[in-house]
Amino acid sequence: MKYDVLIVGAGVTGALLFLALKNKNINVGLIDGRDKAPNSYRHLSLNNKSMTFLKELDAWNVIGKTAFEYNQIKVWDQEGTGFIDFNVNELEKNIPNIGFIVKEGDIQNSLLSLVSDSKNLLWSCNLEKIEKINGDIHCETSKGKLETKILIGADGIQSSVRNLSSISSRTWSYNQTAIVANFSVPQTDPCIRQTFTSVGPLALLPMNETELTMIWSIDDTKAYDYLGMNEDDFINEIHQSFGEKLPEIKFSAKRQSFPLKHLSAKTFARGNVFLVGDAAHHIHPLAGLGLNAGIGDVKSLSDLITPESLLQVKQIEDKYNQQRIPINLALAAAMEAFKRGFEQKNIWIRLIRNHAFSLTNKLTFLKNKFIELATEL
Repeated sequence: MKYDVLIVGAGVTGALLFLALKNKNINVGLIDGRDKAPNSYRHLSLNNKSMTFLKELDAWNVIGKTAFEYNQIKVWDQEGTGFIDFNVNELEKNIPNIGFIVKEGDIQNSLLSLVSDSKNLLWSCNLEKIEKINGDIHCETSKGKLETKILIGADGIQSSVRNLSSISSRTWSYNQTAIVANFSVPQTDPCIRQTFTSVGPLALLPMNETELTMIWSIDDTKAYDYLGMNEDDFINEIHQSFGEKLPEIKFSAKRQSFPLKHLSAKTFARGNVFLVGDAAHHIHPLAGLGLNAGIGDVKSLSDLITPESLLQVKQIEDKYNQQRIPINLALAAAMEAFKRGFEQKNIWIRLIRNHAFSLTNKLTFLKNKFIELATEL
């Protein structure tokens, strides 16, 4: 089988790019080593730019039915008095909300339902070897040989495409473990709340009118203790650490955990091979921007790849790198600065960061700039 574009990885970014290119009549294939799409339990934040792109592809109609709109973000330091309140009513941009909380599995399943009849979607198909011959990429997979002009890795932080194409990357551990769980509450409001606790940032996001999802990025030295707590003790720890009065909360989904790592590929495109999403960059989840950065990659690449531009793949590579590397490096640097700044125990640094929080909260133009960056990935 020969394609113009072959995408590896049928997660959100891979399925979205497959749909976008298919709609442009590009001969595109999509392969995934799993036997079917997993119904991911994670809830993620989508900004308005990502939502608009999904609308353009007629994918938002289904996703929007379960998406929960939020219009406020409150952030504070539990070890001080500094706080920032981002409220849609204070923003210069005339937007109805800041974003949406959406279940990852709903996004993925909605996208795949639009292409489920395609013969070019192959499950249980692992990429095993790649070789560039006469300008095309020859792929050996567990289901036979495939050829393509462009190979795209949308296969996550452990990307086989990145590894097999020898694209090097910078990676390190954040020395934290993310603990995620869902809770039922009497009533939610359209506000994301995040506090920086002594063991790491704790965020509560509204999933719907009666449920919250939590992500608590806990220092590895403490994570085992928190995972070992019974449910009542863990909930008590949330109440004590949060710093803002919470309603009664009860587990509606058990705790899950995963290690937090940083990754930045040294290039996002080279030799007819492209990387999108977590295959290219992976950052700390404290700002909830990872999925939007991946969708930004997809939007950029889907605009650049046309039937005509396939004759000039090197130009696509250059433009994609120019568009996506700077913004993702800046985002990674900002997340690293936040993470390092809030793990400092020095009292003077704590005083400075609390002052910075309070000052930022008073400067509307600065808050507008933060929201602009977060919504334009």
